[in-house]
Amino acid sequence: MSSPSLAEEHDFTDEAPIVSPNNDHLHNIVEGLSNLNLGREGIQRPTIVLVGGHGYGMSSVLESLTRLSFRGKGQSTRVPLVVKLQKSSNPVPEIYLEYKGKNVPTDEEHIANAIGTATDEIAGSGERVSDIPLTLHVKKADVLDLTLVDLPGLRVPVDRKISKILKKFIKPEESIILNVLSATVDFTTCESIRMSRQVDKTGERTLSVVSKADMAPEGLLQKVTADDVSIGLGYVCVRNRIGDESFDEARKEEELLFSNHPLLSVINKNIVGIPVLADKLKQIQDVMISRLAAKPPLRRSTRSKFLNPYLR
Repeated sequence: MSSPSLAEEHDFTDEAPIVSPNNDHLHNIVEGLSNLNLGREGIQRPTIVLVGGHGYGMSSVLESLTRLSFRGKGQSTRVPLVVKLQKSSNPVPEIYLEYKGKNVPTDEEHIANAIGTATDEIAGSGERVSDIPLTLHVKKADVLDLTLVDLPGLRVPVDRKISKILKKFIKPEESIILNVLSATVDFTTCESIRMSRQVDKTGERTLSVVSKADMAPEGLLQKVTADDVSIGLGYVCVRNRIGDESFDEARKEEELLFSNHPLLSVINKNIVGIPVLADKLKQIQDVMISRLAAKPPLRRSTRSKFLNPYLR
């Protein structure tokens, strides 16, 4: 008899409770993970990889989850941005970029500018992309160990280089695929869904985030309940920051949107909001880590050879 799938072990569609959108919750949602000696046990912490179409809001989702600003006006993701958050006892944050064999210190206020400068150095100016990763290390007292990857968005027609970059990052079985969809598009036409299906045929490590819910509320309930594209772990509908909103203001506006909007308020509260998204990711990681910990040490060391070399 085959073992139950990740989705069967945890019903991620209905299990995550609605939670208050405050700072502490978003920073502490993965508290249990920090207490595991994963490195000593030879286990790589699951990596959350964001994929989606250009302009669908991948970077905005990443910012909402980490409460850090990565993109300035007019900037787009042109190289793999690996964000490594690490809890630190030092009251003074340590933030730096690592790329091409060097470390460049920065701070929260200047992260976006530093990323823009490093991206130009790696990929060149304009719209050119590169598969050379740019790693942002964030060591702070109010974050926890978590690794997320923001990738260039897919365009139509599909750029072969971008497609290759995405496949490389979502292929490892230890990666959680966070498929970012826009509420403004037909999900069945999204190239990122087709790509994630190729590497995760059962959908057991694919969760979908529907951004821009406020821009296209009509029919959204039907889209996420009918699930015509069979997203394995289901959907979470979100509203990201708009304009100069602070992260706290954005979460309050998101809560009001899904509570008061005549079309969006009828969507199950268990599948709306950035806090719910963070909670679901925590659940998925817990299950994946438990599975990895249950594997014999020899098998774990063998599997590590096939992990994404960019994330080592």
